[in-house]
Amino acid sequence: MDRIAVHLRVTNTNDFEIEDRYDGVPYKFEPNKAVTLPPEAALHLLGWQPGIDPSVCEKHVSRRWGWNTPDFMKSGDAKKFFAKLEFKPVTFKTVEVIATEEEDMLPSPIPPRTGAREASA
Repeated sequence: MDRIAVHLRVTNTNDFEIEDRYDGVPYKFEPNKAVTLPPEAALHLLGWQPGIDPSVCEKHVSRRWGWNTPDFMKSGDAKKFFAKLEFKPVTFKTVEVIATEEEDMLPSPIPPRTGAREASA
């Protein structure tokens, strides 16, 4: 069975970099470079999901990235910054791969751990 997933490709056309994190994964939105976000990260970072009103995303982003301060709101910079974020939904299709009996018998690409767990700093 095929699974369809709608991701979000974001291009930051501001003249500054934006950094954020979701689920321990850092996301860096460098000027004029596209970044593709999985649906969960797009919702968490940008408040985006397919079909959502962009004004909801603008409000979410402004709060998340500190653009909702009185000075930003008064100057209009929050709206200018958000307007320079380009959102493009991208659809991916995940297809199951049926393994042959020979492939089922291959060892895991990640070797299992043996022995006690060790703490590291």
